[in-house]
Amino acid sequence: MKIKSYICLLLILLTFSLASCGGKEVSSATISRDDEFVGGNLSFVYDEHSRTIYIGGEGEFIQYYDKDLTRNWEEGNRIGFKITAPSEVENLKKTTLEMNGVTFTDMFVKIDGQQQDFFNIYPLVTENTKEIVFKITWEENISTQTYTIKIVEGTALLDNEGNVKEFKTEK
Repeated sequence: MKIKSYICLLLILLTFSLASCGGKEVSSATISRDDEFVGGNLSFVYDEHSRTIYIGGEGEFIQYYDKDLTRNWEEGNRIGFKITAPSEVENLKKTTLEMNGVTFTDMFVKIDGQQQDFFNIYPLVTENTKEIVFKITWEENISTQTYTIKIVEGTALLDNEGNVKEFKTEK
């Protein structure tokens, strides 16, 4: 009888420990173009289930931006997105974003001193960029979510003089 009780207790403990691995899941972020449409008037599709953003299209151009110290931007082509946290996230101050090997914190927009539930990202795009991957951890004990930005075939870049630069093709 004691052995059955120990086995039952062991199974209960095992179940709880497996259930807590990896953190809890929350819904995906809501992603839209940023309010300024950085990058230009580009086609935009967000597949929330695969967490994939498709940007651009045949005959569309990603705009060039000069260096901007107020935004901490290097010169080059950029695209902008507005990312809104899932409603289940309770502590936005714990959110981290990892993109291109850099971790960002405290990125939520403040309006009149009030922290909002969204932030903007403006990744740099080069002729070698076909996709950009970024990861968001909303708060402790919540699984990290991976998102992918894909530049749609046929999209081109504009340089600082307005000339068209094509994306490099793989050989």
